[in-house]
Amino acid sequence: MMAKNGLFLISIGLILIMLSANANTGVYDGLSLVTAAFLIIVGIALMLWHKRRAKLNNLNKQNRTLS
Repeated sequence: MMAKNGLFLISIGLILIMLSANANTGVYDGLSLVTAAFLIIVGIALMLWHKRRAKLNNLNKQNRTLS
C-alpha cells in the first residue's frame, strides 16, 4: 500500500511541475515548484521505505523457514 501511495505522490508532484509554468511568459511559479519537489521527495521516501520493509520481511520469512 505504501508503494502505491508513493507513486501517487510522485505523479501529483510531476503534474504540479508541468502546471507550474506559464506558457505565455515562460515564468515558473515558485511555490508550485517547491510543493511539487516536496511531494516527489516524500513519494520517493515512501517507496524506499516500503522496499526496505519488504526486503526485511522476506529475510525474516527465510530465517523462519531455515530454523
